[in-house]
Amino acid sequence: MNDKQRVIGVIGGTGWLGAAIVNGILQSHDFANTRLIVSYRTHAPRETSAQVSVTQDNQYLVEQSDMVILSVRPQDWPAINIDLKGKLVISVMAGITAAQISEGAHTSKVIRSLPNAAASINESYTPWFASQACSTDDLSIIPTLFNTFGTEDQCEIEDDIDYLTAISGAGPAYPALLAQALEESALTHGLPKHIARHAANAVIRGSGGLLEDLNSSPEQLVNVFENYGGTTAAGLISMRQAGFVKAVDQGINAAYQRAKTLGR
Repeated sequence: MNDKQRVIGVIGGTGWLGAAIVNGILQSHDFANTRLIVSYRTHAPRETSAQVSVTQDNQYLVEQSDMVILSVRPQDWPAINIDLKGKLVISVMAGITAAQISEGAHTSKVIRSLPNAAASINESYTPWFASQACSTDDLSIIPTLFNTFGTEDQCEIEDDIDYLTAISGAGPAYPALLAQALEESALTHGLPKHIARHAANAVIRGSGGLLEDLNSSPEQLVNVFENYGGTTAAGLISMRQAGFVKAVDQGINAAYQRAKTLGR
């Protein structure tokens, strides 16, 4: 299938994630000739590109599309009544397995993926898993598609998608919790709230890009600071001794178990 022939349907394309995916596709030269059909439940989008048409009929969207992106909440999946007739479907739903999607949507060609909130600024990390029925042609488009709103990795084991739901799928939530803890510590010390917040947010804002630029693993960077033996080393060592690493691991596993129950 060449780009001039491709039509991509996005069920739930007006939600925050669906809209981010649509915007990423529209901004990409790789999809310049692709047509999009977007379905919505209650509110039609106010503005659309010439590449985009809208509908409230999900089955009509399926019939008109070469491939379909499912961007709905896991709890809404049982109410999505569609027959894909063997077409490729890309799910961004947490916790709903490839087998459940295959049975519910009548297709064996399923991509399970999990973008995160950073898709809205084209910085999502999206792990994905493909069912065995997906062809080489089906798979060839997936990295290009996900790269329109960030980066991606293919997982060979489906359960890894559930585990990564608990890590990269959390988006800004864990950094936000760290920022909250830093801010509350600063407030306890007596700093004005605006300074406490600026200081805490600055730690989060600069760290991601710096980690990438340094081309070091997190462990290597932590070791550098600890070996330096300065004030940061004292803080890191105290946090470790207080159970910081264990608390994070417990939180990730709790989120992982929750992800596995979403489809039940």
